[in-house]
Amino acid sequence: MSPKITIVLDNVRSGWNVGSIMRTCDALGADLILVGYTPLPVGKSLVVIKKTAIGAEETVNWSSFSHFQEVLENFPTANHLAIEINQSSQNLFNYDQQIKSLEGQIFLWFGNEIHGLPDEFCSIAKAVLHLPMNGTKESLNVSSTVCAVGYLIRYYLTCSL
Repeated sequence: MSPKITIVLDNVRSGWNVGSIMRTCDALGADLILVGYTPLPVGKSLVVIKKTAIGAEETVNWSSFSHFQEVLENFPTANHLAIEINQSSQNLFNYDQQIKSLEGQIFLWFGNEIHGLPDEFCSIAKAVLHLPMNGTKESLNVSSTVCAVGYLIRYYLTCSL
């Protein structure tokens, strides 16, 4: 049985991104954790999230926390992987063997659309990984990144889609 994947969004600003990521979580069979000021699928934010979630807001298991440290305290044995491009990050395509060997829960962390994940979190994550970029932009939109990384990790874990 392959490890359970959980997507973690840390201070993502856009409800449209959250909704799109909820659809990806539904497709992957992944849970979702919303951290900090990331919009929650309740109240006024729900109207925006529903536009891109298109029903996934009702099917995805989600929870929320105020700070990334709370997630780490609640899930201390999970494999916390930061998806962030920085000086020390590794190309995700070169990390396939390590992913295949992971046991237990895998938490894939994605950060704010402008500032990314906090350095404090990246310094304690099991690994900091990035998707290689070949154009002029240094990253994809966070919802596109969650989709690409989520499917790649699922493939590495199961060796099939």
